[in-house]
Amino acid sequence: MTQFLPAGGKQLAVQRADLDGDGREDAVLVIDPPVQADVKLGEGAPRTVLVLIRDADGKLQVAKRSERLVPCARCGGIAGDPFGYVRAYAGGFTVLIEGGSRERWSDEFGFAYSAEQKDWLLEKAVRSVVDTDTGEDKRLDLQRKDFGAIRLEEFDRDKLPSVEEA
Repeated sequence: MTQFLPAGGKQLAVQRADLDGDGREDAVLVIDPPVQADVKLGEGAPRTVLVLIRDADGKLQVAKRSERLVPCARCGGIAGDPFGYVRAYAGGFTVLIEGGSRERWSDEFGFAYSAEQKDWLLEKAVRSVVDTDTGEDKRLDLQRKDFGAIRLEEFDRDKLPSVEEA
């Protein structure tokens, strides 16, 4: 996977599965950007998510990328790094991010491969906020019918409805 890392970047996570239904093992790679000095809480470069598809020769190739799916390491608030996990499975993958302080938030985004569009589309978004003082738990379960066809490269979590807006 090192051939996909920028100079100074690190592999944060990788998961393997047949992401596009062609019978070959593909991968989802989450990349930590090079370390930046003097970065304040809530600031920094986002992580890059690459969907890597195996070609007919068996080599992984970058099929899609997103810079807006996994936020920076210092963007989780007091809770720390917001990256939870990436899980790959036949035909898609899911990413969890979370953070906060008194109000703990989490977002789980699931992408599914569309053979028709030859792309990964947002299939579901589960957004929640739990108030650690009161125990109040707000949850928003969104499906594709709620937000339309959003391609991975067009995805921006800030443009989806939030728990507070629901």
